[in-house]
Amino acid sequence: MASFIEFLQNNPLYIAGIVLLIVFIIISLLKKAVKLLVLVVILIVAYSYYLNDSFDSYQISVDPLQSFENKASELIDKAKG
Repeated sequence: MASFIEFLQNNPLYIAGIVLLIVFIIISLLKKAVKLLVLVVILIVAYSYYLNDSFDSYQISVDPLQSFENKASELIDKAKG
């Protein structure tokens, strides 16, 4: 390891190359992280839209049942009284 460090100290061009390689690797990892973050945000938005849509369809199916129940209870009250 010491000979490698000495080699790099004697050849500054190799140091620049290694630094550039490290910078490119870091940039590549950041780009992948951003793409992953965008994908996660898209999935969360799509899932929340799906949940909202399914909740709305549930409310639509429950409303007629409640109105039917209310009318049935009114008819029962009229029949009793």
